[in-house]
Amino acid sequence: MDNTRIEGIGHQVKGAVKETVGKIIGDAKLVSDGAAERARGYAQTNAGGQLIPGIDTDRITGVGHQLKGAIKQGFGNLIGDSKLAADGSAERSMGKVQDAAGSARDEARHASQKAQDSNIAPAAEDPWKDPSKD
Repeated sequence: MDNTRIEGIGHQVKGAVKETVGKIIGDAKLVSDGAAERARGYAQTNAGGQLIPGIDTDRITGVGHQLKGAIKQGFGNLIGDSKLAADGSAERSMGKVQDAAGSARDEARHASQKAQDSNIAPAAEDPWKDPSKD
C-alpha cells in the first residue's frame, strides 16, 4: 500500500475524531474542520482504487465507524450523555455490519481467484440430480 493511501486513511480517522469531539463540545468550527479533513481523506484513498490489495474498502471504512462509535459511546458514558452513548453504539453496530459485508466480498473474491488459478470452475450442484445414479 502506498503512502498516499495510508495518509488518506489517517486523514479519515483524524477527521472523524475531530468532527465527533466538535459535536460533543459544541464547537462548530471543529466539526467543520473534521468533516473537511475526513472528506479529503476519502478523496485521497479513493483516488487510487482499492486501499489494500485483497481487502475490500468497506472493511476499512467499517472499522473506522466502529472506532468512531466506540469513542462516541465511551465519551457519552463518561459525561452521562445517554443520547451520545446510544449514537456511538449505533455507529459501532453499523461499522460491524459494513465490515462483515466487506469480509464476505473478500471471501467471494478469494474463492473466485482460487478457482481461476486452478483453472477449475466451481461446480454447481444439481438439486434435481438423483443420488442413486452416481
